[in-house]
Amino acid sequence: MNKFANKNIVKIEPYSPPLEGRRQYQGMLLDFNERTTAPSPKIVKALMKFLKEGNIQVYPEYSDLEAKIADYANVDREEVMVVNGSDQGIDLIFRTFVSTGGKVVIPSPSFAMFYQCAGVTSNKVIAPEYKLDFTDEYAAFPLKETLNSIDDNTELIIICNPNNPTGTLVSIADIEVITKKAKNSIVYIDEAYFEFSGVTATSLIKKYPNLIITRTFSKAFGLASLRIGYVLAQESILDEMRKVRGPYDINMMSVCAAKASLEDIKDMRKYTEEVMNKAKPKAEKFFRKNRIEFYPSKANFILFNPNNPEVFKVLKENGLLLRPRNGQFIRLTIGTVKQMKRFIKFYRENFLQKYAFLDRDGALIFEPQDDFQIDSMSKFKILPGVIEGLKKLKQEGFKFIMISNQDGLGTESFPQKDFEKPQQKFLEILKQEGIEFEEIFVCPHKPEDNCSCRKPKTGLVDAFFKENRARIDMENSFMYGDRESDEKFAKNLNLKIIKATTNGKFNLDN
Repeated sequence: MNKFANKNIVKIEPYSPPLEGRRQYQGMLLDFNERTTAPSPKIVKALMKFLKEGNIQVYPEYSDLEAKIADYANVDREEVMVVNGSDQGIDLIFRTFVSTGGKVVIPSPSFAMFYQCAGVTSNKVIAPEYKLDFTDEYAAFPLKETLNSIDDNTELIIICNPNNPTGTLVSIADIEVITKKAKNSIVYIDEAYFEFSGVTATSLIKKYPNLIITRTFSKAFGLASLRIGYVLAQESILDEMRKVRGPYDINMMSVCAAKASLEDIKDMRKYTEEVMNKAKPKAEKFFRKNRIEFYPSKANFILFNPNNPEVFKVLKENGLLLRPRNGQFIRLTIGTVKQMKRFIKFYRENFLQKYAFLDRDGALIFEPQDDFQIDSMSKFKILPGVIEGLKKLKQEGFKFIMISNQDGLGTESFPQKDFEKPQQKFLEILKQEGIEFEEIFVCPHKPEDNCSCRKPKTGLVDAFFKENRARIDMENSFMYGDRESDEKFAKNLNLKIIKATTNGKFNLDN
């Protein structure tokens, strides 16, 4: 224990994101929600012009930039204050409006800097929990719990909108409900990802003197290394914050770059358009199709559950740096379409398995048309092309699952042993050819039994799909069968169907 530091500082852990070595990383940086392409060329041009003109020795000034921000944010000039990154804005809010030991409400999980600042000032943090169910971005926000947490002792309520790391969006109507109730508290909205969500609470600033918004140039504008952001609030609020902020905290290189950014809004919007309307839907479709759980996001990132502890490590070792979050989850920064195609391709090839789900009777082996059972060796016959076809599929990386309805199997009319003899012979022949089934699922019931496992119902394979969630390549896996029940079964599992001709040649071209 350090005897010189304040006791509350000793108790907290530093916010130490894994920064070191990122600049030298040979691959795509998809971990910190930064812009994944270079910012506008006009920014570099403006910086070079500033350096050539000199005046580095002169202290910075901000009024021109704050006027440009006011126009961009559609607020009054007096309602803008620039800061050294939105992190400084967070720090200033705590130091200006929150007392030591004061009560702070932070719907959680959320951005780590909120908790860091609360620790520095020894605040009592109340953390209503997001309802993380992978479905509805609005229902996920704990509105009722947040409102119930607000009382006369509450000094600050923080809403990250969209929320980091979940991407959850809080409606402006809900923000207003909170702001109305918390009229004696500061309500702070972090809009770091506003350019991606398009949702802002700026319309509430004139109405509510207790509302503060922060934004940043680090994300959509691509100025993360220059550390510049801004605060939006009524003038009386900003006047108090300026007493705490240093007069020269923001350097002129940052100011120059931010001004150039606002003079080339078209470049930023072109980037956010690609990210949100092209690249993100592509990633979401991939996750959804392959049953990879993820949170619906209104920002340039997606929090997902790979159901595989090796995913982060393997991605990192192969040029794809993502951010591990909250144990089993990983946060993916959405970049360009080209970058998301590369991510999807690598993920599919390394973490997803292609499966051929195969019907047995009439599709792989001959099915007698008199009683529809292969219950003796005299009836057993492998259909033409089966061995060659399965070998080809194996070479292409497929694994095999057999699924079969066997009416009355195990009853007196169809003893188990009568089924097993031709079945074992079939499996032995395939094994000699290097072909094996990962799983064999057999429903023994008759149609009138109304069981949950008879095709086209999915009860036979539900446990398999649950156990292998997020590991089956649903886009390239398929069902091969000759009956209508196989077709419906495939549809129920959201699989492609390749229709076989009953007792015909094994053919994947149908």
